[in-house]
Order: sequence, then structure tokens, then C-alpha cells
Amino acid sequence: MYSGRKNEKEILASFQKPFITALLGPRRVGKSTLVSHFREQNSTWKWCELNMDSVGHQRTIIEKSLGRVIEESTRCKLGDEKIWVFIDEVQKMPMLFDGIKLLYDQYKDQNCLKFILTGSSLLDLHELSAETLAGRIELFYLREFTIKEALGLQRQIPGVSLLDAIFKEDFADLPVIIETLAPLRADLEAALQTELIWGGLPEVLKLQEPQERLRYIVNYLQTYLERDVRAIQKIDNLKLYHDLIEIIAAQTGSQRDYSKLSNALGGHRETIKKYSGYLEATLFYEEIFPFIPSTLKRVVKSPKAYLLNNGLLTYFYGSYDFELLSKSGQIGHRFENWFLKELKVALDTAVVKTGVYYWRSSGGQEVDFVVIKKPHTFLFEVTYGMTPEAKKVKNLQTLMQQEQLDYAFYIYRGEFRYDAEKRIYFLPAWAVC
Repeated sequence: MYSGRKNEKEILASFQKPFITALLGPRRVGKSTLVSHFREQNSTWKWCELNMDSVGHQRTIIEKSLGRVIEESTRCKLGDEKIWVFIDEVQKMPMLFDGIKLLYDQYKDQNCLKFILTGSSLLDLHELSAETLAGRIELFYLREFTIKEALGLQRQIPGVSLLDAIFKEDFADLPVIIETLAPLRADLEAALQTELIWGGLPEVLKLQEPQERLRYIVNYLQTYLERDVRAIQKIDNLKLYHDLIEIIAAQTGSQRDYSKLSNALGGHRETIKKYSGYLEATLFYEEIFPFIPSTLKRVVKSPKAYLLNNGLLTYFYGSYDFELLSKSGQIGHRFENWFLKELKVALDTAVVKTGVYYWRSSGGQEVDFVVIKKPHTFLFEVTYGMTPEAKKVKNLQTLMQQEQLDYAFYIYRGEFRYDAEKRIYFLPAWAVC
């Protein structure tokens, strides 16, 4: 069963526009599936499909030129009728961008050539598209499944997104949305628990047996190292890169310290920093930087580091036993990992400037996520517990007062309620979808 994606409406609308559309996201999150679904719905159109993971496709383009390959694939001369060109993993052939630019510019006034590009690395695709295709391209992101998308593999999920309502400041709708989702609570809680262990890769979630899921994740990591990382010529120590992923997995949700990473891994600090940048460029890893309050009080400056796939955390930890993970204390960081993904998906459709940060004072007070969605600021505390922790509630109140904010949100496993005195919404995690 095909599961619709959160930002699918905006992406499909872009597929209909003359601009070049680029869809970015980690490997195997469903980019090609979404494009293929669109193609199946429009199977009578002229399509040319190329995959730059294929050395054969690359060689053919070099030998014949992109334009000739498109014409031979569709048996249609460029300019005669509209052709849809889907190029997967386009960042693997950087020289292709000049060819795309030339063809787009040549035929843009005729609206007879539509390029849809997908890629799993920002390292080349984002930079090259910004330089070569500036003013010609629309960029979108596709991430791992949200719990709503995961459950969508089995059934359609009603209702508006809780995070959408928050970012639109439709707070009166929050209890209504939760009530609408209430009949699916058990399924959503199960989907959340699955994502805390296995992450949200669509093909992992379709598998049933833990050993099958673990085997897929092992192969996924190996494919990433062999295909995506090997494509980055400046990585000359693949073992160090693998070890870096493992140690970041163990420290997900913690502050990043390059000196400590360097000492632990036995690599040069600048090398570790460079490799961390490659991890981020291939959309595996994200650093959340500290929120700088308007009062400019002294705050901690180091970012927090997240290895974004919980399935990889399970692989490196060596166990998928949920009770063991809960007792080990790791589940809290996985909970943050999951919520960060949900935040990013919700913000991907925003047309205004957005940013996700964290706040930590010099005295040790902390708030997990501070979301800037111009012109508003939203505070989120994320805790894998059934009851609110007084200290964390106090931290929210402190930052609210300091920034003169009217509300904040506490994500946990308890029930929905609004504390009017503290101006904090307490939201059940299962409904955040």
C-alpha cells in the first residue's frame, strides 16, 4: 500500500510547474517511490528515467550527451512534445548539472522539458544547484516516515497534524485533533514504539521480523559507506568514518565536542570535523545549535549532535529489546531523535524562514527545542515519561519569561491538558503526527 507523504501536495504541485524540481533526502526514504507513484498516475506522458547510481547510465550520457539520451529513450525529438525527465541520485554525476542547465534554458519558453531530480547528498546537489541552477530550481526534502505516514501503510489517518495546528497558532484545535485521533491511539503508540527502536525507513517498517529489520539496517549502512561515502574522494579512512558514526550514535542528543571525539577515535580534530560535515551533507546527521536569547545572556555555545536514524542506534547498541533500552536510559535520546524528525517534516512546508535550536543557560537550565518560525518562537520540552517533571516545566517557564512568550509545549506520554496558569500545553506523544 502506498502511504502519502506530509509534503506530497507541495511536491506534486512542483512536478507540474516548468521549474526544475529537486527532491533531497537520505537513501531509501521514498524519494523514487514518490516520483514513481506520480509517473504511474501519468503513464501516458513521455518519460525518460535515469539513475546515476548506474555506471552504464553515466557512461551513456558522457558518450552521447544528455539531450541525445533523452531523445533515444522517449523516441521523441526535443521540442516536439513535452518530456518528463526523472534523474535519480543526480549528485553522483556533477558534470550533469551543466547539461541540465543548457537544456532547461534552451526549452524553457516552450515548457516542453520537465526535470525531476532526486539526491541523497547535499554535498554536491545543494551547492551545484545553487550555483548552476539558481533561479531555475525548487528544492524539497523527504525524510523518514512520521508515525502517521508509517500507519498510513495500513490505513488512512484522519485529522490535521498537531504540529501544523501549533505552528498556525490554532490552539483551540489541539483537543479536537487529539479526540479525532483517539480511536487510533493504540496503533499510533505502537507505531511510535517501533520508530524508537527501528527508525522510520519505509522498507524497514514493512518488514515484520526483528532479524529481517536488523539485516536491512546492516545492509543499508554498508550501502551508504560503499556508495555515498566512497563517492567523496576526500575520505581516505573509511574505518575512522565508520567509528565516528558509531560514537555519534552513542552520544545522540548530547553536546558535540570535537576534542573529545578526536581523543576517543584517535583521529586528528580537523579530520573528525571534516568527516562530521560529510555525515551532515549526506543527511545522516544533524547538529542543533543553541538559541541565542534576545537578552544576549551568556549561554552554552556547543551544538547538540543527532544521528537521525533510530534503527542505526539500535544496530550500534546491539539490542532491540525495548525494556532493555528503557532501563539503559537510551530511550530519552531516541525520543528526542523521533521528535526532531517530526519537527523537521512539519517545517518543511513552511514558506517563511524557520530554524530549530536548543537552549541551555550557563546555570544548567535547558529546553530541548526552540523553533523559530518567523515571526514566532515555539518552545518544546520532550520527555519520555508519563508525568511532567517539575524541573523541566520550570525551565520552560524561565525561558518563556525571559523571551516574553505566551505559551510552551511539553511532549510526553501522558494525557492532554492545558495549564492556564503556567501557559503550557501538555501533549501526548502518540498524537504528534
